[in-house]
Amino acid sequence: MMRILLIGGSGMLGSEVQKQLETRYPDVVSPRSSELDIRDFDSLSTYLSYNKPEWIINCAAWADVVRAEDEFEAACELNFKGPYNLAIAAGLYGCTVIQISTDYVFNGMRANAYVEDSETSPINNYGASKELGEKALLENLPKAGYVLRTSWVYGVNGKNFVKTIAKKALKQESVQVVNDQIGSPTNARDLAGAIFSLINTAPEPGIYHYSNTGSCSWFEFAQSIYALAGSDPNLVEAVDSEAFNSKVRRPKYSLLSKEKWISAGLSEVPNWEDSLQLIMPEIISELQ
Repeated sequence: MMRILLIGGSGMLGSEVQKQLETRYPDVVSPRSSELDIRDFDSLSTYLSYNKPEWIINCAAWADVVRAEDEFEAACELNFKGPYNLAIAAGLYGCTVIQISTDYVFNGMRANAYVEDSETSPINNYGASKELGEKALLENLPKAGYVLRTSWVYGVNGKNFVKTIAKKALKQESVQVVNDQIGSPTNARDLAGAIFSLINTAPEPGIYHYSNTGSCSWFEFAQSIYALAGSDPNLVEAVDSEAFNSKVRRPKYSLLSKEKWISAGLSEVPNWEDSLQLIMPEIISELQ
């Protein structure tokens, strides 16, 4: 029986991963951060030597993009040191690691979708910390390491863009949303299925991209959320990024190509609009 270690199982993505894996692999362990801190190599090594997982899925991350600008070292503790420790320890105990990464490793200056070997050049500290984590895993665990890049993840659990906007929509509030950043929303449930597909298929290790198909701006995304919540999409006002005067630079265009994913015979990739429509009733129910 395959044993899987899930790190970050209580988060937005991790909770969806745990639900899907438990129905297929009964021997899934997901310790709390108080029980296993991947920033502590000795603790991690001891845990792996005792539990002996075949696969490790790392959903734990410092995801606060704004705070990372002022607390880069703290972000790197989880986003870089964590994957580095996982790579070294996994190499010692024969584990395969899946590390979740982000479109923010790119600068957003392309006019077409980023492929897996596109040059990384992050423009904020969050992206820089995740880029360091990618390199730490792949350089130290080249034959058993997977980096799964994704974008604009949302779900029923945790804080995310869809829930924030849906809450405003249900109150019939107006909202300003940027229209000059383009990417693809990703349903955490679909992403969890993608992780299962990696484990089940075990393609060549390396970098893979997965997000829902299609693309939109944050403004268009918000309009769709309002419509599905039964509110007037005209309550969403389009503005450019400068209107928010944020200290954080974000990629203007970060669409991820899924050609490698599809060619590897991995899971189907739903369209972002279809996937949003399927999960919105659950999100609205949770908010109410």
